This record gives sequence, C-alpha cells and structure tokens, in this order.
Amino acid sequence: MMELGPNVGFFLLFTIFLWLAIPIAILWLVVVAVRNVAGRPTGLRPDPAADALRYRFGRGEITQAQFEDAMRALGYEKRP
Repeated sequence: MMELGPNVGFFLLFTIFLWLAIPIAILWLVVVAVRNVAGRPTGLRPDPAADALRYRFGRGEITQAQFEDAMRALGYEKRP
C-alpha cells in the first residue's frame, strides 16, 4: 500500500474549498450585477445639475417656472 505524505490533508481541504468557493463567488457576482442593473432601470448616470435644481426647488430658492425653464435648458422635457 502506498503511503501518503504529511501535506495531503491540506491539499485535500484546499481542493474542497476551491470546489465550493468558485461557484459561490460566481453566484455572488451574478447577484451583485442583477442588483446594480435593477437599481438603475434607465442605465443612465445621475445628473448633478438636475439634482442641484431639484434641491434648490425643494428648498424654495427658485420658483416652479424657473425650475421648469432650467430643466428644459438641461434637456429634460416636462412630464405629463
């Protein structure tokens, strides 16, 4: 009968760990990707200028007419 070396247990555990870790890592990456896509349905980056206008309008610094004019100037159309 062939005798196994002293490090065989380590390599066996390492192999089992890899067989479990790789599918778990792939599943985790898929979940993260789906969450990122679901969080941004349009796929567009946020517009800091529009956010600033919304903030100023919310605080009452600008009127609704000024807000709508500025949003149109940025390329946003008024929603029905």
